[in-house]
Amino acid sequence: MSTVILAAGVGKRMYSKTPKILHRILGKPIILFVIEQAEEIKSDEIILVVGKNAKQVKKEIGTRVKYALQPIPLGTGDAAKKGIETAKNDRILILCGDVPLLEPTTLIRLIDYHQRKKADLTLLTCHLERPFGYGRILRDRKKRIRAIIEQADASAQEQRIKEVNAGVYYGEKTVLLSYLNKIDTCNQQGEFYLTDVVKEMLKEKRKVVGLKIDSPQEITGINSKLQLAEARELVKRKWFAQLMARGVYIEDPATTVIDLSVEIGKFVHIRPHTLIEGDTKIRDGITIEPFTWIKNGKRVKYKKHV
Repeated sequence: MSTVILAAGVGKRMYSKTPKILHRILGKPIILFVIEQAEEIKSDEIILVVGKNAKQVKKEIGTRVKYALQPIPLGTGDAAKKGIETAKNDRILILCGDVPLLEPTTLIRLIDYHQRKKADLTLLTCHLERPFGYGRILRDRKKRIRAIIEQADASAQEQRIKEVNAGVYYGEKTVLLSYLNKIDTCNQQGEFYLTDVVKEMLKEKRKVVGLKIDSPQEITGINSKLQLAEARELVKRKWFAQLMARGVYIEDPATTVIDLSVEIGKFVHIRPHTLIEGDTKIRDGITIEPFTWIKNGKRVKYKKHV
């Protein structure tokens, strides 16, 4: 299986010179979360579709993945095509580079569901109480998928639909490429939508199915600093739960920050207002006193920033 990760987006709403996918959550770039998802499900190859951000991304990620270039941002359909054309396997999983919280078990369920249903294309969907910004899933009376409508193209009635497209797809290379060659840019954004592949496949009676999941946090996309902060809190809560299950006592999680790269021994007590970053190892039985900043194993003096 080849996993194609769409990561060529500019990320204008981040208002940053740093590419969106290289912003960090507890010390780890967003894109690394997605790459690790693909690694955990034993992808034979991982293809990262990059654009103007290519140089910075390659410097950060290196040779851990293969790269496909989308030189002009023509939409998700064009990006997917660039990645799939590079793939050496016929089985293709498509992920979004700005959706870092998907569980590998969810991806395995998606693949299993595709095989059980003998589908031509399987996509991941989710119910969201606040679906703004997501493509809506349109179903017929028999609950079969009949279209995906992007936010910008949705009518007022369609925007009330709460089942959304999570941006995760599984199918065969030859099938996907044949339909990616049929889509056009006749939409509000003037782009090639990957979601239009669904429309084209359904026209020809291909079997398109959706696996609906009940964990909205998994499909959290990061398009702004606010969404980055929200994702950070979700990751932090899970990370701290793992640490405390191993015997680490974090006295005040709200005022404590610990990078995912930090190694902490047993019976460690971390007092409030503590920041631990980078390549740091905390030995068994240590107490970290309040207002401590440790970076790469060394204590750092706080500085004023104006």
